[in-house]
Amino acid sequence: MELDRGLAKLGDAIVNFLFSLALTEFLGRPTGDRVPNASLAIALDLAGLSKDLKRMDKHGKGDYAEALIAKAWLNGLLNVEEAVRIIRENLTEDVTDFSKKKEAIGRALAPLLKLIAERITFAQA
Repeated sequence: MELDRGLAKLGDAIVNFLFSLALTEFLGRPTGDRVPNASLAIALDLAGLSKDLKRMDKHGKGDYAEALIAKAWLNGLLNVEEAVRIIRENLTEDVTDFSKKKEAIGRALAPLLKLIAERITFAQA
């Protein structure tokens, strides 16, 4: 997928929203947070989606992941409930530890990115 800056911007808002909802459910209290590009880069790696992105830095990988999320959202391949459930089920207490947070977020988002990539590939077939 070629990177579309508009998709990446929209995806940034979507992923932050989804993560904040999942984190709220996980912690049992209202909260909000941003997903760093480093976490999105980790998620892409863990999902096996970064092999063709070797020349991208973590910012580029973050934009790529955000664009994937937006594309899935716009094409009806992703809904709030399912995305929040996947993220929440993959969160661990490490998300509350500053030194482990980026990795924990990446691990929680990896299954969602893998599912999105599969659905996009299937929809294009």
